[in-house]
Amino acid sequence: MMSSFTHFLASHTAGLEHVGWNIIKIILLFIATKIVMALLTRVLRRLLLLHGRMDERRRKTLESLFVNVVKYTIYFVLVLTILPLFGVHIEALLAGAGVAGIAIAFGAQSLLKDFFNGFFILFEDQFGVGDTVTINSITGTVYSVGLRITVIKIWTGEMVYIPNGDITQATNYSKQNSIAVIDINIGHKTPPEEAIPIIEQVMQTLEKEQENIVGNASVVGVQALNDSSYTLRATAECNPCTHWGIVRLAQQQIRAEFMKHGVDLPIQKIVYTHDTMTDNQES
Repeated sequence: MMSSFTHFLASHTAGLEHVGWNIIKIILLFIATKIVMALLTRVLRRLLLLHGRMDERRRKTLESLFVNVVKYTIYFVLVLTILPLFGVHIEALLAGAGVAGIAIAFGAQSLLKDFFNGFFILFEDQFGVGDTVTINSITGTVYSVGLRITVIKIWTGEMVYIPNGDITQATNYSKQNSIAVIDINIGHKTPPEEAIPIIEQVMQTLEKEQENIVGNASVVGVQALNDSSYTLRATAECNPCTHWGIVRLAQQQIRAEFMKHGVDLPIQKIVYTHDTMTDNQES
């Protein structure tokens, strides 16, 4: 019994030592990979910071791209280094990759489309990290931009992953100043000559107090005529993506001033006819 156990250990010791050394090598390679990745990421960030002409939005976008490229490249080299430890011949694998690559290319057309479209998005600077955009009817803030996918964080917190090849139309709200458009419905009992000065006063006050208003804030005039009211429109040029807050603030203050001056505000009324009441009673 002891002799059999001794023979088993003697015959398998070399194999166990080989497996143990391979495990140690893999652990060391993984640690070295993490260190190299952290160093290269830090170097890339410093190089981008040294480029003084690059704005913060563009810098973050390129940083996200370069970090991803470095990460995938290092992981690819790590896999090629680990495979020989398991007896996989890299030379034969690479030789067969040329033949298999042709077949894979036909099945990976959508993936190639994602990469090419992602390259042009970054090259043309269509949008970057931190921009507020609408992509394929989805509005949110760009969280990351890669060669394959673009990640958008919508206002409720969800992350939306959009393949770059599926991006057919993109609207960027962060590159130029935005216009706050305030439409106010006023009852016909109050003529425009009385309502317009009140709105102008509110808009002028907002222009002085709100730093996000960078252009002229004014009243355009009567925008539409309705059955029981008419619509007055006011506008203000704002910093990019700040117009929504200005619209809400302007509406709040205009309503408060209207209440002070007794401006006629239209109230939606529901009129019940005899036929409607009869139908309700029968149902």
